[in-house]
Amino acid sequence: MDYDLIYPSDEKVIHEAPCVIATSYFYPEELIKLGVDRDAFEVNEPFIDDNEFEKVFKLWESPKYLRQFFAENKNHFEQEYWNNITEAQFVGDVIKSLNKIKSNLLELFKTNTFHTVVEPLDPIEEDLRLYQSIRIKVKQGWIHNRMAFRFYAIEIEENKCYLITGATIKIHKDMLKAKNTSIEMAKLEYAHRELASKGIDTKTLFIDFLL
Repeated sequence: MDYDLIYPSDEKVIHEAPCVIATSYFYPEELIKLGVDRDAFEVNEPFIDDNEFEKVFKLWESPKYLRQFFAENKNHFEQEYWNNITEAQFVGDVIKSLNKIKSNLLELFKTNTFHTVVEPLDPIEEDLRLYQSIRIKVKQGWIHNRMAFRFYAIEIEENKCYLITGATIKIHKDMLKAKNTSIEMAKLEYAHRELASKGIDTKTLFIDFLL
Protein backbone atom coordinates (compact mmCIF):
# COMPACT_ATOMS: atom_id res chain seq x y z
CA MET A 1 0.00 0.00 0.00
CA ASP A 2 1.13 3.52 -0.78
CA TYR A 3 -0.21 7.00 -0.11
CA ASP A 4 -0.99 10.04 -2.28
CA LEU A 5 -1.55 13.57 -1.06
CA ILE A 6 -4.85 15.20 -2.05
CA TYR A 7 -4.80 18.43 -0.07
CA PRO A 8 -2.75 20.50 0.04
CA SER A 9 -1.43 19.45 -3.35
CA ASP A 10 1.89 21.20 -2.76
CA GLU A 11 4.10 19.30 -0.31
CA LYS A 12 6.01 22.53 0.42
CA VAL A 13 3.09 23.91 2.42
CA ILE A 14 1.90 20.69 4.01
CA HIS A 15 3.25 21.54 7.47
CA GLU A 16 1.29 24.82 7.54
CA ALA A 17 -1.99 23.29 6.34
CA PRO A 18 -4.65 23.16 9.09
CA CYS A 19 -5.90 19.85 7.71
CA VAL A 20 -4.15 17.27 5.52
CA ILE A 21 -6.14 14.94 3.26
CA ALA A 22 -4.49 11.93 1.67
CA THR A 23 -5.67 8.77 -0.04
CA SER A 24 -4.50 5.18 -0.25
CA TYR A 25 -3.09 3.42 -3.26
CA PHE A 26 -3.56 -0.34 -3.06
CA TYR A 27 -1.48 -2.59 -5.29
CA PRO A 28 -3.52 -5.00 -7.43
CA GLU A 29 -2.47 -8.09 -5.48
CA GLU A 30 -3.48 -6.39 -2.24
CA LEU A 31 -6.92 -5.62 -3.63
CA ILE A 32 -7.35 -9.20 -4.82
CA LYS A 33 -6.45 -10.50 -1.35
CA LEU A 34 -9.01 -8.08 0.10
CA GLY A 35 -11.80 -9.55 -2.02
CA VAL A 36 -11.67 -7.82 -5.42
CA ASP A 37 -12.08 -10.22 -8.34
CA ARG A 38 -8.98 -10.61 -10.47
CA ASP A 39 -10.87 -9.57 -13.62
CA ALA A 40 -12.63 -6.60 -11.99
CA PHE A 41 -12.31 -3.09 -13.39
CA GLU A 42 -10.50 -1.94 -10.25
CA VAL A 43 -7.39 -4.03 -10.86
CA ASN A 44 -7.10 -3.66 -14.62
CA GLU A 45 -6.36 -0.95 -17.17
CA PRO A 46 -7.10 1.93 -17.26
CA PHE A 47 -7.75 2.07 -13.50
CA ILE A 48 -4.82 0.06 -12.18
CA ASP A 49 -2.51 3.05 -11.61
CA ASP A 50 -5.06 5.28 -9.87
CA ASN A 51 -5.23 5.93 -6.16
CA GLU A 52 -8.52 5.22 -4.43
CA PHE A 53 -9.86 8.77 -4.63
CA GLU A 54 -9.12 9.13 -8.34
CA LYS A 55 -10.22 5.60 -9.15
CA VAL A 56 -13.69 5.77 -7.67
CA PHE A 57 -14.65 8.82 -9.74
CA LYS A 58 -13.27 7.27 -12.92
CA LEU A 59 -15.24 4.09 -12.23
CA TRP A 60 -18.46 5.99 -11.54
CA GLU A 61 -17.99 8.00 -14.73
CA SER A 62 -17.90 4.79 -16.81
CA PRO A 63 -21.32 3.68 -18.12
CA LYS A 64 -19.79 0.28 -18.89
CA TYR A 65 -18.68 -0.18 -15.29
CA LEU A 66 -22.03 1.04 -13.94
CA ARG A 67 -24.05 -1.28 -16.16
CA GLN A 68 -21.93 -4.24 -15.07
CA PHE A 69 -22.25 -3.17 -11.43
CA PHE A 70 -26.02 -3.01 -11.79
CA ALA A 71 -26.16 -6.45 -13.44
CA GLU A 72 -23.92 -8.03 -10.80
CA ASN A 73 -26.09 -6.62 -8.02
CA LYS A 74 -29.47 -6.96 -9.68
CA ASN A 75 -30.82 -9.01 -6.79
CA HIS A 76 -30.23 -6.03 -4.48
CA PHE A 77 -31.73 -3.50 -6.90
CA GLU A 78 -34.87 -5.62 -7.18
CA GLN A 79 -35.53 -5.30 -3.46
CA GLU A 80 -38.14 -2.90 -2.06
CA TYR A 81 -35.31 -0.66 -0.76
CA TRP A 82 -34.66 0.54 -4.35
CA ASN A 83 -38.32 1.02 -5.37
CA ASN A 84 -38.08 -0.62 -8.80
CA ILE A 85 -35.09 1.39 -10.02
CA THR A 86 -34.08 0.62 -13.61
CA GLU A 87 -30.57 0.28 -14.96
CA ALA A 88 -30.98 3.51 -16.94
CA GLN A 89 -32.14 5.41 -13.84
CA PHE A 90 -29.24 4.04 -11.81
CA VAL A 91 -26.58 4.90 -14.41
CA GLY A 92 -28.08 8.34 -15.05
CA ASP A 93 -28.34 9.27 -11.37
CA VAL A 94 -24.77 8.16 -10.61
CA ILE A 95 -23.25 10.14 -13.47
CA LYS A 96 -25.43 13.17 -12.70
CA SER A 97 -24.26 13.20 -9.07
CA LEU A 98 -20.51 12.98 -9.66
CA ASN A 99 -19.52 16.57 -10.40
CA LYS A 100 -21.44 17.86 -7.41
CA ILE A 101 -19.93 15.24 -5.10
CA LYS A 102 -16.37 15.91 -6.23
CA SER A 103 -16.68 19.70 -6.16
CA ASN A 104 -18.30 19.53 -2.72
CA LEU A 105 -15.50 17.36 -1.31
CA LEU A 106 -12.75 19.50 -2.83
CA GLU A 107 -14.38 22.61 -1.36
CA LEU A 108 -14.49 20.95 2.06
CA PHE A 109 -10.80 20.09 1.73
CA LYS A 110 -9.80 23.63 0.69
CA THR A 111 -11.85 25.31 3.42
CA ASN A 112 -10.62 22.91 6.09
CA THR A 113 -14.19 21.87 6.87
CA PHE A 114 -14.05 18.20 5.90
CA HIS A 115 -14.43 17.32 9.57
CA THR A 116 -17.98 18.73 9.53
CA VAL A 117 -19.27 15.88 7.34
CA VAL A 118 -17.44 12.89 8.84
CA GLU A 119 -19.13 10.33 11.08
CA PRO A 120 -17.46 7.62 13.15
CA LEU A 121 -18.02 4.28 11.46
CA ASP A 122 -19.23 2.85 14.74
CA PRO A 123 -20.66 4.87 17.67
CA ILE A 124 -18.11 3.35 20.04
CA GLU A 125 -15.31 5.04 18.09
CA GLU A 126 -16.60 8.48 19.06
CA ASP A 127 -15.09 7.99 22.52
CA LEU A 128 -11.80 6.72 21.08
CA ARG A 129 -11.03 9.64 18.76
CA LEU A 130 -9.35 11.69 21.51
CA TYR A 131 -6.78 8.95 22.01
CA GLN A 132 -6.29 7.19 18.67
CA SER A 133 -7.06 7.18 14.97
CA ILE A 134 -10.56 5.99 14.14
CA ARG A 135 -12.50 4.75 11.12
CA ILE A 136 -14.99 7.20 9.64
CA LYS A 137 -17.51 7.50 6.81
CA VAL A 138 -18.86 10.37 4.73
CA LYS A 139 -22.28 10.32 3.04
CA GLN A 140 -22.65 12.08 -0.29
CA GLY A 141 -24.84 12.26 -3.41
CA TRP A 142 -28.22 10.86 -4.40
CA ILE A 143 -29.50 7.93 -6.44
CA HIS A 144 -33.24 7.47 -6.86
CA ASN A 145 -33.97 9.70 -3.84
CA ARG A 146 -31.46 7.90 -1.62
CA MET A 147 -28.21 9.34 -0.27
CA ALA A 148 -26.28 6.42 -1.66
CA PHE A 149 -22.58 7.27 -1.93
CA ARG A 150 -20.25 6.41 0.94
CA PHE A 151 -16.61 7.41 1.34
CA TYR A 152 -14.49 5.65 3.94
CA ALA A 153 -11.44 7.05 5.66
CA ILE A 154 -9.24 6.97 8.70
CA GLU A 155 -9.34 10.02 10.93
CA ILE A 156 -5.66 10.02 11.86
CA GLU A 157 -6.10 13.10 14.03
CA GLU A 158 -9.46 14.76 14.64
CA ASN A 159 -10.02 17.81 12.41
CA LYS A 160 -6.39 17.69 11.25
CA CYS A 161 -5.58 14.63 9.16
CA TYR A 162 -7.55 12.08 7.12
CA LEU A 163 -6.69 9.15 4.87
CA ILE A 164 -9.39 8.19 2.35
CA THR A 165 -9.27 4.44 1.69
CA GLY A 166 -12.12 4.11 -0.80
CA ALA A 167 -15.78 4.62 -1.55
CA THR A 168 -18.83 2.68 -2.63
CA ILE A 169 -22.54 2.84 -3.37
CA LYS A 170 -24.95 1.69 -0.69
CA ILE A 171 -27.03 -0.97 -2.42
CA HIS A 172 -28.46 -2.84 0.57
CA LYS A 173 -30.18 -1.48 3.66
CA ASP A 174 -27.82 -3.66 5.70
CA MET A 175 -24.65 -2.57 3.92
CA LEU A 176 -22.43 -5.41 5.09
CA LYS A 177 -24.66 -7.87 3.23
CA ALA A 178 -23.36 -6.42 -0.05
CA LYS A 179 -19.99 -7.52 -1.43
CA ASN A 180 -18.94 -4.04 -2.50
CA THR A 181 -19.24 -2.70 1.04
CA SER A 182 -17.49 -5.74 2.53
CA ILE A 183 -14.51 -5.04 0.27
CA GLU A 184 -14.42 -1.40 1.35
CA MET A 185 -14.47 -2.47 4.99
CA ALA A 186 -11.55 -4.81 4.32
CA LYS A 187 -9.57 -1.98 2.69
CA LEU A 188 -10.37 0.34 5.58
CA GLU A 189 -9.26 -2.22 8.17
CA TYR A 190 -6.10 -3.01 6.21
CA ALA A 191 -5.06 0.65 6.10
CA HIS A 192 -6.01 1.17 9.75
CA ARG A 193 -3.78 -1.72 10.81
CA GLU A 194 -0.92 -0.46 8.62
CA LEU A 195 -0.93 2.96 10.23
CA ALA A 196 -1.30 1.49 13.72
CA SER A 197 1.62 -0.86 13.14
CA LYS A 198 3.80 2.15 12.28
CA GLY A 199 2.56 4.15 15.28
CA ILE A 200 1.09 6.88 13.04
CA ASP A 201 -1.74 8.58 14.91
CA THR A 202 -1.13 12.32 14.50
CA LYS A 203 -0.94 14.75 11.60
CA THR A 204 2.75 15.43 12.28
CA LEU A 205 3.67 11.75 12.30
CA PHE A 206 1.73 11.14 9.10
CA ILE A 207 3.40 14.06 7.32
CA ASP A 208 6.83 12.85 8.39
CA PHE A 209 5.98 9.37 7.10
CA LEU A 210 4.46 10.66 3.86
CA LEU A 211 7.47 12.85 3.04
